Amino acid sequence: MTLKFDEVFSIMKKSFPQEEMRNYEGQKALLERDDYFIKTYMHEDEVAGFCAYYKFDNFIYIEHLACNPEVRGLGIGTKLVQQVIAEDENRVVILEVEPPVDELTKRRVRFYEKLGFKLNPHYHFQPSLNEGMDGLELKIMSSNTELSEEAQIKFRRVLNEKVYGVDKDLYI
Repeated sequence: MTLKFDEVFSIMKKSFPQEEMRNYEGQKALLERDDYFIKTYMHEDEVAGFCAYYKFDNFIYIEHLACNPEVRGLGIGTKLVQQVIAEDENRVVILEVEPPVDELTKRRVRFYEKLGFKLNPHYHFQPSLNEGMDGLELKIMSSNTELSEEAQIKFRRVLNEKVYGVDKDLYI
């Protein structure tokens, strides 16, 4: 099946603020990488949801998970995350969430907790994925186990270097 990237990007634009996603060309260029994948969920021949993630040596990093607003609440996000976890049960799956400060952000955290993810207490800063925009402080969630501070620092170094394209020790 050919990836319907334009549909994926349209859902991404509806679901994420600009500083949490790349522009169209930058996002599409990731498809050339060997460690980047997009898993889609189709509904009536259209992309209903997607999970964009990286596979690194010791962990899987989910960068974006989103569903078309018209089909939210049907379990699509749950199915996509479960498929990513099932790909390699020996690797921890890690993702970023906004700090749980209001009902929406708390609901997102609960969604991942129901899937077995743990909210980690350590500081994490995500540089902007769009040049010229500010980055933001986020929280890390990890599948089935809380990360030690040392493990989280290793994770952040890999992200800095391979995902954000900044010095690996920036914001550590």
